[in-house]
Amino acid sequence: MNYFYMDDQSREIGPVSAENLKSLRVAGVIKDHTLVRLESGGPWTTCVSVVGVVGASSGAKIQAEATKVMSDTVADAKSALGLLNLNPVGGLAPAYQKLGAQRAGAVGIFFLIVYVAAGAYVINRLSGAIASLASFNFGNGLGTMSLNTGNWTKYMFVAGASAAALFAALALVRVIFQRGGRWEGDAFIAGAVSIVWAIALLIESFLGLKNMEVMALVALFAICITVMQLFVGLTRISELNEPRATVAVPVVIIVEVWLTKIIFTAICG
Repeated sequence: MNYFYMDDQSREIGPVSAENLKSLRVAGVIKDHTLVRLESGGPWTTCVSVVGVVGASSGAKIQAEATKVMSDTVADAKSALGLLNLNPVGGLAPAYQKLGAQRAGAVGIFFLIVYVAAGAYVINRLSGAIASLASFNFGNGLGTMSLNTGNWTKYMFVAGASAAALFAALALVRVIFQRGGRWEGDAFIAGAVSIVWAIALLIESFLGLKNMEVMALVALFAICITVMQLFVGLTRISELNEPRATVAVPVVIIVEVWLTKIIFTAICG
């Protein structure tokens, strides 16, 4: 059977088949309350009474769910940052417990993505200065930038290598020393550490290599925070005992640096 339907300007559109009418409803062109009638005549009735309740397409559902997940994750990230900004070490476990494992894991991944973006930006900003330093050119080249967009993919992979290596190192030591715990905890600890380094790298990129002594102090501060965050994260989130965590912290750092070097070498030759 074919049907006419009434559009928003009160115009009769059609005739269309029942299947096409349903497709229009799925696409959102018409609504449940849109008036429809048979092509052969008869009273007007609502679309929902003809085609029934129609769910959104799978693509629309996936998009809506992804949007909701992202919105919730950003809100959770702001909540976690509220605790970590005031207390980047002591606030780690309370933030994890407040969010719960699943949401904390999502926040950790979000923080790692932020770190990758910040790291790529910093590498791009300092690449000209690093090249000048490598060639012992301490002149005007220290203030240059390399904005070759063709390198951005490589920069993202380099920064991503560091993030992935930290996550993998935390997961590895947890399995070796604990044989329990959750990957969400590893992701959250790695994300919290990465946010500290994202901020430190951004500060250092604006200081420039001409302020290397200040850059060294910023790096030292970030290293100290990192060590304390790793110890608290491993003991209070991954639930390692203190003797094991004491050994695990340097192991995480060594494995992270080693894995980053391997991935970096593979990407950049």
